[in-house]
Amino acid sequence: MTAIILTSTVNINPNIDHLYQKNPEERISTYLKSILQWLTKTNFKIILVENSGYNFDELNNEKELYKNRFEVITFKENSIEEASYLKNNISKGNSEIFAINYAFNNSKIINSSNFIIKITARYYIDELEKYLNQFDLNNYDCLTQNNRDRCEIIGCSYNNFAFIFNIIFTGDENSYDDYIEHVWKLRTSKYDKNLICKEFQIDKTQRGGVNCCYDTI
Repeated sequence: MTAIILTSTVNINPNIDHLYQKNPEERISTYLKSILQWLTKTNFKIILVENSGYNFDELNNEKELYKNRFEVITFKENSIEEASYLKNNISKGNSEIFAINYAFNNSKIINSSNFIIKITARYYIDELEKYLNQFDLNNYDCLTQNNRDRCEIIGCSYNNFAFIFNIIFTGDENSYDDYIEHVWKLRTSKYDKNLICKEFQIDKTQRGGVNCCYDTI
């Protein structure tokens, strides 16, 4: 079964660079619209991770109703020792990749998954489940979105998680790279069995980092 890790941040870190949508209520509203669709319109395991301590109490009914395939994992990045290296962090990618690993290490439902896909929580992709059902993901090492210079979707087999989502944030063997797009593009390029998805149509959705919307992923 495929597990989706949805990454979210309600209360933003003011040190982070390239942020547009900063209002917590606006961010919550955007997230809830997407998350509820993932739960009600798909059969994926959904692991929602939030790194600023927000519990999503609005989803308490869903936490019980979908308890076999849905969990919310919340932590405060600035309050745990393992994330202390992010104290002066300016890169969203650094925080996101830490959150993905935190979700993986603390999830109660992820271990029975054969494939793991990270998706930015503000986006819902109605076509994704039907599209992926055409493929046996056991035959693939990793998955990328159609435009590999973007980073809303990235996935891999369970066995490749430690490499694709390695928290060591380097672009190559000798340099540091602040852009997670570069990092994941490099890592996925090392595999021959990479499923490059079609371009998906999505509802027009406000981006978190800049003042524009996406209607494709």
